[in-house]
Amino acid sequence: MIEGEDASTRRLTFKFFKQENKIIFYTKPGEFELSEITLDGFAKLPEDFSENGYIKQSVQYFLNKKIQERKINKITITSTGENSIRKNRNEETYSLTLKYENFKTIREDFITEKNLHNQAKNDIVDSFFFNLFPNHFSENINSPQRKKGNFIRNLNPDIIPHLTPSDLQLLEGFISDLLKNRYQSNSHKFLQLARTKIQVDTVAVDRIIAEFEENLAKNISENLWGKYLKKNLFLLESKYVKILPELNVILRGSRNVDFGMIDTKGFLDIFEIKKPTTPLLSSDTDRGNYYWHSDTVKAIVQAEKYLYNAERKASTLADDIKREERIDVKVIKPRAILIIGHSSQLNDDNKKEDFKVLRNSLKNIEIILYDELVDGMENQKNKYYDQIITSSDED
Repeated sequence: MIEGEDASTRRLTFKFFKQENKIIFYTKPGEFELSEITLDGFAKLPEDFSENGYIKQSVQYFLNKKIQERKINKITITSTGENSIRKNRNEETYSLTLKYENFKTIREDFITEKNLHNQAKNDIVDSFFFNLFPNHFSENINSPQRKKGNFIRNLNPDIIPHLTPSDLQLLEGFISDLLKNRYQSNSHKFLQLARTKIQVDTVAVDRIIAEFEENLAKNISENLWGKYLKKNLFLLESKYVKILPELNVILRGSRNVDFGMIDTKGFLDIFEIKKPTTPLLSSDTDRGNYYWHSDTVKAIVQAEKYLYNAERKASTLADDIKREERIDVKVIKPRAILIIGHSSQLNDDNKKEDFKVLRNSLKNIEIILYDELVDGMENQKNKYYDQIITSSDED
């Protein structure tokens, strides 16, 4: 092919050798260290090379710098061969062969990062050659290996107060990529990751417990306890996958339940929230036995109404949830979870025993005490993770 229409400036830019399935690409004099590049295994000019005699997307300029650095006097781009660099016999120069599928990634990376400045393009080319030929090309200060070193060295608690919401979003994206790309099959590395997850869970649970204790000391309202539990119940019970902030299972205009939650199997549980100070048992006994306090009786009756109406309206309720929350739910004998009271009220063995009997006598209603929630949170930190850590230490 000939470049230009002016006879005085026209020149040969590439030549086909059909029998050898080869192309000689001729660079423009003065713009490239080498006068030609061999394209082996090509029937037509690859898209990275311009018919006017240059490599596209600024690749030629940055490639030229690497050629000068290593005194390369011959380049072959091959469609079928392997990457290699070898010293020419009786010379201080080298011949370089690059697989086309590798070579083209330079231009692709330049295209991906459209606004790259020259230093960034240098980094891409430097990393490209170092990754292929680490014994022949030095590692760039901004190569992935060096970036990793800088990243690890700069992990310091001092930076935490200065992290912005956008910084945290970037970190979340990085961790997500780490999970997807780094820990897919290696079980040992997965166990290392499990250790990290334990630490993250511990921090989260400790924060929730501290907030719980603060709420307890402030004697916050029933409404605020409901908001607190809606926000944190996922950590208390990992089987739930969806929260329904308000779930009207009575009639339009009637009181809503505090909230509903859907478990991993698609079943609905209904939550009714009272305060930790709500009295559980009556102050006196009947024939020596304690019975429910009237406040707890009201809560139980309310929960039973929820269950009755939820079952009565099961199909309509399921359809409403699917339409509004876009999730399938099974409203089949739902349970009511009543979170109420504190075990400090059960201050003698008779109260403890009678409370156990009364609680076990309820059908489809589960009573959970507030301090049992805290115990559950503490256990959540240990859960089955001790076994994971032990297994990791043994590997």
